[in-house]
Amino acid sequence: MKKILLLFVMGLFVCSGMHAQIVSSRSVGIESTLQRPSETMWYLRGGLNMAGFAGDGAEDMDRKAAYNFAVGFQKPISTIGAYWGMDFGLGSRGWKVEELKMMTNNIQVSPFTFGWKYGITDNFYIDGHVGAFVSFDYLGKMKYDGESISMGDWEDDLGLEWNRFDAGMNIGFGIWYDRLNLDFTFQRGFVEAATDSEAYTSNIMLRLGVAF
Repeated sequence: MKKILLLFVMGLFVCSGMHAQIVSSRSVGIESTLQRPSETMWYLRGGLNMAGFAGDGAEDMDRKAAYNFAVGFQKPISTIGAYWGMDFGLGSRGWKVEELKMMTNNIQVSPFTFGWKYGITDNFYIDGHVGAFVSFDYLGKMKYDGESISMGDWEDDLGLEWNRFDAGMNIGFGIWYDRLNLDFTFQRGFVEAATDSEAYTSNIMLRLGVAF
C-alpha cells in the first residue's frame, strides 16, 4: 500500500507541474474563461483510509490502515460556491482484533455529492460536502497467526455470511489551494457487513487531490 500511495503522490506533483506550464502559456482572456462559474472541474484524489466498523457488533474492533482513490468532477450550480458532483474509484474496508485482521478491496461509486466552497482568498477555498456512496467488495482476506482465508471461503470455513454490497453516506470537509486539495471525509455504511453482525462500515479518510 505504501508503494501505491507514493506513486499517487508523485502523480499529483507531475499533473500539477504540467498544468502550471500549460496555464502560464495562455493569455489572461483564456484563463478568465476557464474560471467561469459554469465550468466543470475534474479531480484526482487519494490517500489514507482508517478503516473500521461501528455498531453493537463492532465494539472490540480496532481500525486498520487502508486506502481510497477516486476520480470525479464538481459542477457549479450557483455563483455563490454551491456545486454537485460524482466520483468513481477504488476503496477498502476492514478491522483488526489483536492478531486477527480483515481487509476487503472494493469498487466505489458516489452517484451524487453536494457541496459548497467558500473563498478565503482568490486561491484559497474551504469546501464542505455531503453525498452518498455504493460499493462492491471484489477481493478480501482474513489473516491470523500467519495464515489467511480468502473472502470466497469465509462462509464455508468460518460460517460468516459476508455482504459484498454496501451503501451509505459520505460527509466531509476540505481545503483547496489553487488546484491542490486536502480532504477529510467520514464514510458510514447503512448495510450490515455480515448477516446478523450489527456491524457497519465506518471509514475515516484523509486524502490529497489535484484538479485538472
